This record gives sequence, C-alpha cells and structure tokens, in this order.
Amino acid sequence: MPDLIRRSALDGRIVLWEESARDGAQGKTLMSAGFRVRLARQQGLVFGDDGPRHVVFAAGFPAVCQEEFDATREVALRAAGAVSPAAVCRATAADVRQACAAVRDAPNGRVMIVVPASDEMAGAMVHRPAEAALADAVPLVRAARAAGVFADVCFADAPRADVDLMAAAATTLTGAGAGVVVIADTTGDLLTERCSELFTGLAERVSADIVLASHLHNDLGLGLANTLAAIRAGVRVVSSSWLGVAERSGLVATEQLLFLLARRATELLGGADLWYTAPDLTRIPVIARQVSAETGVPLTVTTPIVGTGVGTLSTGTPFVRPATFQPYDPAVLGIEPTVVLTHLASARVLRAVCERIGLVLDRAETTAALAWVKSEAYSRNEAVIPDEDLAEFVTGLRGAAAALRAGEAVVLPNPFPLTSVVAATSPEAVNKAKQRPAGQAVALWLVDDDLWAEFARALDLDGPTRRFARDLLVRERLTLLVPVLPEPLPAWAREAVRDDHVLVFGACWPPVLPVLAGVAPLHVSSANRTGSTPAASQAEARAAFAAEVHVLDVARYAPGEGRAATTTLRVGRGRALTHTRRGAQDRAHGTPDAYVAHLVRTYGDSEPSGEASS
Repeated sequence: MPDLIRRSALDGRIVLWEESARDGAQGKTLMSAGFRVRLARQQGLVFGDDGPRHVVFAAGFPAVCQEEFDATREVALRAAGAVSPAAVCRATAADVRQACAAVRDAPNGRVMIVVPASDEMAGAMVHRPAEAALADAVPLVRAARAAGVFADVCFADAPRADVDLMAAAATTLTGAGAGVVVIADTTGDLLTERCSELFTGLAERVSADIVLASHLHNDLGLGLANTLAAIRAGVRVVSSSWLGVAERSGLVATEQLLFLLARRATELLGGADLWYTAPDLTRIPVIARQVSAETGVPLTVTTPIVGTGVGTLSTGTPFVRPATFQPYDPAVLGIEPTVVLTHLASARVLRAVCERIGLVLDRAETTAALAWVKSEAYSRNEAVIPDEDLAEFVTGLRGAAAALRAGEAVVLPNPFPLTSVVAATSPEAVNKAKQRPAGQAVALWLVDDDLWAEFARALDLDGPTRRFARDLLVRERLTLLVPVLPEPLPAWAREAVRDDHVLVFGACWPPVLPVLAGVAPLHVSSANRTGSTPAASQAEARAAFAAEVHVLDVARYAPGEGRAATTTLRVGRGRALTHTRRGAQDRAHGTPDAYVAHLVRTYGDSEPSGEASS
C-alpha cells in the first residue's frame, strides 16, 4: 500500500496533522473515544473522498493507559476510511510495538515516534546525547515498517538542535522507511524569522524526497505565523489542533490555518495548488462548536474564524454596508449574517431585529425600545440583549399602556437612583393599589412639556422660579410641593390640590414614555404599601402588590443597588426651597441644608429663603 501522506506532500498538497485528540490532552482536555471517531470522520469529510490524503489524525498516545490505547484503536478501526489514523509513542521498542498494535490493520495507519533532537532535551528524555537518540530511532522505524505500519519521526526541541545533525538524521531515517520527519517547536519560543531560518536551513540540507512537517506551538501567539513561514519554506505537512488545544498555550488552530490556506493561498504562496479536493469550509464552524462542547474550551466573540462574533452586526454603518467592515463574507463558512441587539444599536438595527421576530413598532415605541436596550445592557453588564427579552419588553409596554387606559394602576420602573412608582389616571386607583384611604394625597405626574406649560400658568410663582422648578423636576428627578392659584388651574389638576399646593413628580425612565403617551396626566406615588419600603425592583413590586396590580417587569436591575424614594422639596417665590422629605437625591450631600444649597448653586443665582428641615 502506498504512503498517501508522503505522496500528498511530495505532490505539493497540504496535509493537516490533527493533534486535538492527542496533544490536546496536554491542554487539560479529554475527548472520548466516540467523539474522537466522530471528529476524525468529520474532519475527513472536509476533503470528501480525499480525507485520508489530506488529514493525519493523531488519535492518541497508547502508552498512557489501557483506555487511551482502546480509544486510539477505535479511531484506527472506525475512522480509517476518512483520515489516515496515527498513534504517537516514545522512542522505545515497547512503545513502538504498542503503537503499531493500536493502528494495525487500519488502512493508512501510522505511528509517530518522538525523538529528542537537542542535547538538552535528550538529556531530559533518554539521558543520552541527541546524536545517539536519533541513531537509536532507525531500528524503531524499521520495526514499525516491518509490522506493516507507516512510520514517522518527530524531532522534539528542534530549535535548540544542530541543523546539520537533524538534516543527516532525517536523511538516514527516511532511508530506513520514515514517511515524514516532524520538526517540533517543543517549548514554543520560536520567533517567526527564526522559524523561517530553521525550516529553510533544513530544506537546503536535505534532498527533495525528504518530507518535513511542522509542529509549532502558540506560546508567544505566533503559532499561525510560524506555520505559514514553514509552508513558505516548502513544508506541506502541518500540525494543528481544533481551537488550538495543546499543552500550555496550544498549537496553531486548525480552523484558522485551514481557512487561510483555502482562501488566501494565492497571496501566501503564489497560487500553489494545495488540494486534491478543495476543503468544504462550511464544515469548519460545525466542527469547532462540537469540539468546544466536548472539551469545554469556549468559543468567544473574538475567536478567529469560528467565534460567536463572526457574521454578527450590531451598529448602524456596518449594518448598512457590511462588506466594507469585514475581511470576508461569512457565507463562505455557511454562516448567515445575524443582526444582534446591543447597547450600540441604531434604529435600523432595532427594526431589523423586530422584523426577524415579527414585531412592528411605532415611532414612540422604537425610541423607547432603543432607550430600554441601552439601559438594560449597562444594567446587566451584558452587551447582547436576547430577542425574546425585546419581545417581552414590547409586550409589557403595551400591556401597561392598556391597563392605564382602562383606569387600572400600574407599577413602573424609575431611572436610577429612584425606586419604582405606582401610577394611574386617578388618585383613587393609586390609593387602592397601595391599600390606603382613597382621599390620601398623591402626586401629579407631569412628564409632558405641554401639560407642564398648561399647569405652570396656575403656579403662584414668579417666572424664573417656574423654570427653576421644572429643572428640578426633570433634571434632578425630585418631587416638588408647589403653590397654585384657583385660576387658571386646569380641571384635571384640581383633585390634586391640598392646602393650595400640588405635589408634582416629573421624572420618567425613557423606555416607559409610550406607556404615558395618550393617558396623561397621571397620578403617581412610591411603589409601596403604607409602612413598607418602596420597591427597589420589579420583583419586589410583585411581592408587595396584589395580583391585579399590573407590574411592568422590564427593568432587570436587582434589589439593593442603592435605590430610594425621591427627595421632596417645597418651592416658593424667589427660588425658595424647603426640604420636606429625605430621599435618594440628597443622601450624598450629608444634610438637607447642604443639598438645598447645592441646588441653588447649580440651578439658580439667589439664596434659598427659609430653613431647610428634614
């Protein structure tokens, strides 16, 4: 039987020496025997019927234990038609016999004998000089060939070895029957220029029938660059590993190397014909996901070629012109572009996501949804908002609006640092939800500027103080007790009057604005039952209120995040402020007087009249 791998390399075709099952174990991963078989078959299928000519699958290291021998044997027997299976062993007669037994009778079965090539490594592994260790490998190669198994030799620690010694050994070993001589950067410290010199120097010292292979680690992040340097030097058998798993920082990643050689060979190698059958790149992401699931090695957003970020769009301009912002069309990998909802979303991106999940938003809902997406992303500290959460938000928003229009009370989230509020179109509904007397005073919720302008005409305040009050409502998110005149007080505000004053609230979490549209003015109070602490989350609100009270559960902030009810101030002419209730806004200022002084310095140019009181 001809040595397909040797023939492939001599024909100038690429052979992937797959190490994820064998060397990947040193990356603290373990593949079951069944998965090794599936992986070998699927990797072979990347090249169709030519899998055995393009893939050496290092199935295991049989000397580890009986289970490892059995796993290697199972791959050899069950996947040999898809790849060329290999067993890896130390350079001892017993190990070689065991490795041969693991792949015996498997079509294209191989063993790789690891031999120290440097004196330093030889001293550690076999306690002999490197020259003697390399010479001792010759009868081992002959023994494997006599057993009917193809034999390869791996020169461990090649960068620290003598190049002339390795070249002579490669020639002798090939003459003894070795198919491939693997040059291993065992300690992973090769810089790319040095790597190129190593392979070029070896190639210059051996004849054209010597097949050199690379085994290059990624400790310095140079595994891919070094492997490409080896290929430019003429190497055609290249070790790699799915997701790069191997000892320490791993090997060059199979998916990266395969993709680059398939897509950019002309630029890298001047258009060399590297394949008997061109690889099916659409299989790459599928295999990578399966390897990740088997080994626990995660696929991250930034993992090249197979990461979860490939083919995803989340911002406006890349969404409109994706080809301008990506190095290749992800369709070549079988990946359809996906629009992902993140804190970077634009209206275009949001509409695309809504179209995917069957939602049609009006302009107000679109604005609210964008505000919610951004707020939620930062609140959760998670960039991506799942489609189902967006659908839940829109459904909740519409349900809350319907409940308000029906005269029911609704618990709504507030912007930080405020707790939630309970709102309704009448004070009676608010008080009923809070289970307190119907006539108890509640605040008017005046978010809409037009409603505020109508209401402000009845304020018993000078013009500058009216503007001052509006700043405090909207920018400081305070509750204000403001004096009013009977005329021209709007009819809708009259039931809120107590002792010629009205309690007014003006803050609003932007995502809930559509809930308020068309049903204002509203009446509002802290989301709590009498005597209890206001709800700091929607979960707390559900626990505090009766089941019939609608809770808009769309803000995922947790309790205990420093939220509190709003501070309340009384406002008088001349920007006079009197502190009447401690709350979220004043606590950072130490005392009520300090907070009042801060407000006057920030929003006005006159000193407050009257003493602040808690």
